[in-house]
Amino acid sequence: MCTKVKKKMDKRKENTNKNLELTLANLLETCSFDDITTTQLAEAADISRSGFYTHYKDKYEMIDIYQNKLFSQLEYIFDKHNDNTKGAALEIFEFLYREPLFAALLSQNGTREIQEYIKNKFKRLLVKDINLGVSKDIQYRFEVRNLSESEMQYAITYLVNALFGVCQMWIERGKKESPEQVTNVIFKMMHN
Repeated sequence: MCTKVKKKMDKRKENTNKNLELTLANLLETCSFDDITTTQLAEAADISRSGFYTHYKDKYEMIDIYQNKLFSQLEYIFDKHNDNTKGAALEIFEFLYREPLFAALLSQNGTREIQEYIKNKFKRLLVKDINLGVSKDIQYRFEVRNLSESEMQYAITYLVNALFGVCQMWIERGKKESPEQVTNVIFKMMHN
């Protein structure tokens, strides 16, 4: 096959995949992932069902491929900000701002897998910050209260879920604040 033709076909496939991702993000605004059918997705994307099936086996394969690519990008962000919780949060919010499907997957209608993944990553960062004393503010927040080990686990779970809840609210409100603003709000609340 001619290189020019192959590049054109690859570009067309990439455009169709992006269209399907954007369409799924739009559908997730009103429907849960579990309730969206492949037929609805194809119709909303303005492609035939057979057109959808030339790209993916089903919606689960589509989301698995997207999430694997996404996990790879997120791993890079968390590794890059290994000792900087605020830097990781800011870059995640910047990523959410640019990626409509990622944001939709974290919404109430999204998938549990990506939601739990993000929560676990933030939990690891918070625990690491506390154990290493990297985040003096977070460490102080807990030490002042003289929390036991089990109370510390509850406190970390509280912070992770609060962070995630703010993230979901920001998405639900249409990402009105900038990534910097929402990150600053979160860290103001954590340090009070």
